Amino acid sequence: MTDPWQPSGPWMMRFRQALAQAFNDQTMELLTFDHFAPTTFSTIASPAAGPFEYRLQLLINQARMEDWLLDLVAAAHERRPKNPVLAAIADDLGLTAGGARLDNPTGQPLQLLIQANAQFITPALFAQRLPVLEGRICWIAIPGGGGTGFLVGPDLLLTNEHVIRPILDGRVGASQVRCWFDHRMSLGNAGLPQKKITEVALAGDWLVDSRPPSTFDWTPALGDAGPEETDSALIRLADPVGDMPVGSSSDPADPVRGWIRYEAGTPLAVGKQVFLLQHPEGEPLQLTIGTVTAFNNAGTRVRYDANSKNGSSGAPCFDADLRLVALHHAHDPGFPPAWNQAVPIGMVRDVWRKHGVAAGWED
Repeated sequence: MTDPWQPSGPWMMRFRQALAQAFNDQTMELLTFDHFAPTTFSTIASPAAGPFEYRLQLLINQARMEDWLLDLVAAAHERRPKNPVLAAIADDLGLTAGGARLDNPTGQPLQLLIQANAQFITPALFAQRLPVLEGRICWIAIPGGGGTGFLVGPDLLLTNEHVIRPILDGRVGASQVRCWFDHRMSLGNAGLPQKKITEVALAGDWLVDSRPPSTFDWTPALGDAGPEETDSALIRLADPVGDMPVGSSSDPADPVRGWIRYEAGTPLAVGKQVFLLQHPEGEPLQLTIGTVTAFNNAGTRVRYDANSKNGSSGAPCFDADLRLVALHHAHDPGFPPAWNQAVPIGMVRDVWRKHGVAAGWED
């Protein structure tokens, strides 16, 4: 952290009591093992040290001294996202549960952007929903390349067709590909390892559907891509991670990861903010914010100024209500790039409906 944060005594008491309400000895051991191993609750405060709440204070003290207290707050909030006290503590600190880095070139505070662009959501609800979405996005590690993808079913992942092109062309075997969920940054400065990554292989029958991009997609002129040129690929994973707890924990109280659903609603419009959750160049998860700048005449492409890099392809784009609105897939080939581009998510939905592709992502 640039400015070291010093928690007060009342703050630590509030956090300690929230942990005591939300966890027990076993579940706190699982949380610390999943996020901070080999440092765990029992190695810091053995059961012989005293009552549970006293041991929690020892854990908080250790995290404070070693500069991973913010990570402990974020991890606890992720495990118990419906706990109102933990949610309020995380929100007060401006944390998302996953620790996604924020890239906001607008110069405006995030809360003001949300309030200005969302009709039925408050910043607190935005902060509550964001961590849930983060767990549904992954880095698709392909030898020599890769991209971002996101769950649209228990074992179904949506990304770009051009991301998986090396597999389709036979340059890479499907067995060489891995999908990394929970690939996020530590919030502190203690040099902790990144959050435990959940790695998933592709299924044997991995390709469910793929649609090509358009010849207009990497040209400055905003041409009219065809209705089936969605640059999309629906791929099946070897494990139904959407039905499993985040981090594959054995804590029965942990929330199930879930998947991102399609919601019919007001589409993006020029001047509105767009939020991208992505793994640029395979880096830990990053949230970038930009403004919609243009659509093509057919409404089959949307452009915005949110930052991205190679590897961001396949990222989900959200509006200020955190509704899925587009599939990011291209950027200006010039340097510096003047625009980034996505396929409206309704196009993908329409193509799947036309061809009888069932993803299970519609409410």
